[in-house]
Parts: sequence; structure tokens; C-alpha cells
Amino acid sequence: MSGPKVVRIVTREEIVAICEGHLQRLDQAIATWIAEGRRTGVLSDDEIAATRARREALGALIAADAFVDLQKKVPDEIAFLKADLVRRQQVAVEQAEQAAKRRRQGRHSAATLLGALEAKGIEIPAELHGQLDRLRSGDLLEHADALLAQGFALLTPAVGRTLNDAQRALANRLMPAEASADFETWKAAQRAASRDPSIDRLDRQIGEARVFLDSQAVAGFSSRLDALEDEVNDARKSLLLDSLILDLSSAIEAARARRAAIAALEELTAEIRACHTADAANFVERARQCDIATSPDVVAELTRAGQDLIAQVRQQQAAEARRNAILSGLARLGYEVHEGMATAWAKDGRVVVKKPSLPDYGVEVGGQAQAGRLQVRAVSLVANRDVARDKDVETLWCGEFGRLQALLAQHGDDLLIERAMGVGEVPLKVVAELDHTPGMETVVRTLK
Repeated sequence: MSGPKVVRIVTREEIVAICEGHLQRLDQAIATWIAEGRRTGVLSDDEIAATRARREALGALIAADAFVDLQKKVPDEIAFLKADLVRRQQVAVEQAEQAAKRRRQGRHSAATLLGALEAKGIEIPAELHGQLDRLRSGDLLEHADALLAQGFALLTPAVGRTLNDAQRALANRLMPAEASADFETWKAAQRAASRDPSIDRLDRQIGEARVFLDSQAVAGFSSRLDALEDEVNDARKSLLLDSLILDLSSAIEAARARRAAIAALEELTAEIRACHTADAANFVERARQCDIATSPDVVAELTRAGQDLIAQVRQQQAAEARRNAILSGLARLGYEVHEGMATAWAKDGRVVVKKPSLPDYGVEVGGQAQAGRLQVRAVSLVANRDVARDKDVETLWCGEFGRLQALLAQHGDDLLIERAMGVGEVPLKVVAELDHTPGMETVVRTLK
């Protein structure tokens, strides 16, 4: 049937643009994954290389025209990277939690040991005293157990300290297990004494803070925890504990939300950056000024504006590609296509083209290309004509429409009939032949 018809066109250009947008978002997701992984120290060079290799393979799908695969696999890869980053952050939190426990236990043990040594009036070597002071202040030292063991050894009976080196060496050979057992028993007792379910929860939160908050904020919360542990008034300690738990929870939740919002904005910005328009450049500059310290409301508003912008740009690009595809195909079929017709179509909502061999007839293409749906029909350019020829012209157009579909398909475009009327089912529409702009030349477009 080649009476008036409603058709839908999807061009290769618009599909490629969508796929490139997916890849631009993936590139940003990879950049975030690498930056966060390196920041938390849980990402290797081999893992980065493997991810980049997967990115190259996904990019190659465009050249292979595997657009459907790309539009499925790229979002899957982005989702995988985000889930993997959450897993790695969890590992980093657990490591930071264990470090917080070691810090607290070392602080408690060093304070207890120094207190006992000073109470007994036992002289502590200056170097050892300095190291134990660091532990008591909350420094994390790799050799903390060895330092505590040295200090604990000073608590042994005085007779043990009157032995000469040879005698002490002999004693160590004879009773190393007992001495070690005594220290381990003492250390276990200190660990039990420093254990508090509420404090354990804070260790977890301090671990999260080290992953999601800046160092200054972490230092502030750590100082509050130290002060809380030193508090002797139980009622006040309970109040300080509740306040610290609430403040940490609020800060961590806000930081997570800010990081997620900034990551989403950065992915959107990566796609918009490739649009190369003045509005896109302005948006990219505004987004560049945002970071995790930016107000969430500002980030949310900018993200919404970016989503509207990319939708508008993609729509405009797709409409232009559709108009060019149709006009290029008609030019290849021998219709007169002039410079400016695409612009006129966008402005007026329709365009009429004709063939020199059929001077009294033409083809009208109308509708908003942004929606992808168009109306096409054979038309008469004159009212006074032999109406008997109308059916012949519609039949001729029927064959040419099939050729137009084939030409577009060679370029990777799809032109599909959604609704059509039969030849002669309605009278041929009569339209006024549009005057050409003076100096306008006929241009035969070629499919790229």
C-alpha cells in the first residue's frame, strides 16, 4: 500500500550517539572506581588493567554494529564496578575498624602499664618510655606488642633485675614459656578490660569514617572517643557515647549520600561533555565546581538540569539525523533536494520534494522528527490535472518507498511503516509548489 502512511525512522547516528553516551558514562565510572580504590588502598594494577581491557572490548562493539549488545553490556559493567567498589569499601572499613580496635587496646594497655610502673617507682628506659607514651596517646605502632612486653618485663621481681646478662640469658632459656604466658595472660586481661559493646560499635563507625570522611573530621571524632574513654563519670560517659554515636551516624550517612550524588553528576557530565554545544560547555563548568562539600540541593538541581539538557540535545541530534537520512535517501532516488530543506522542515513541520520526470507531482514528508514518527504521501502540485494519473503516481511511489527503505538500511537506518492506507483510498492531496530561494542550488546528498 502506498497511500498516506505513518512511518517510524531510527537512524544509525542516533543509535551510535546513545552507545557513545553509555561508553562516556562507563569511562567516568571506571575513573571513579580507580580513584576510590586507590584512595582506600584495596586496588591492584592488574585489576585496573583487566577493567581497561574490558572497556576496550566494549568500545569495539560500535565498530561491529553490535549496538544491542553494547547497550546491555555497558550498563551491566557500570553496575558491576559500583557493586565492586562497595565491596572494596567494605573491606577498607573492616581494616580501619580493626586498626581502631588495636589503637584503643594499645592506648589502654600502655596507660595501664605506665601507671603500674610509675606506681612501683620502677625506672623506665627513656626510649621505651617515649614509645609507650606514643601508644598511650593513641599512635598506632607496628611493634606495639613488643613494646608492651618490654614494659611488662620491668614488672618482674627485683631479683630478676639484679641478674647479670649471662644469668638473665640462662633464665630466659629455662623459662621462656612461663614468661611469655604471663605477658599473654596480662594482655588478654587488658583486652577484656578495654572491651565495651558500645565502644565496639564506635570502632566500626570510626572505620567507616576513615573511608568516607576527610581526615580532619576523623581526627575530631577520634579525639571525642579518647575523651569519652577517659571519662570517669558513668552518667556523663553515657551521654557522650550516645551523642558521638548519633553524630558519627549522621556524618557518615551524609558523606555516603554526597559521594553517590557527585558520582552520578560526574557520569552525567561525562556524557554531556561530548555534546560540544554552548549549553553543554556551561553545564560542564558548573559541574566542575562541585565536590563532596557542595550542598546536596545544589548537586540535585544541577543533576536534574543536566538530565533535561542531555535529553534535549539527544532529541535535537536525533531529529537532525532523521531529517538528513530521509532527504539523503530521496536525493538518491532522483528527487530534487535543496540546501536548507532540512532547516525548512524543522521550522515548518513539513517539506515537499519532486522529480523532474514528474513535474506535477511530489512527495510530502511531514511531522516532528524529534518523535521519530513521520507522515509521507504522494501529493499533487497542481489542482488542474488528469486525476486518472493519481493512482499511477501512488503506485510508482509505492515502489520507490521500498527502494528508500533499502537505501536507508544499507546505511544502518530503519524505516518502518506503522500505519498505511491503500492506493486511491483517499484523494491525492494538493499542495502549492514551494518557490525556491533565489540562488539556492539543488544538492544531491549522499548517504554517509
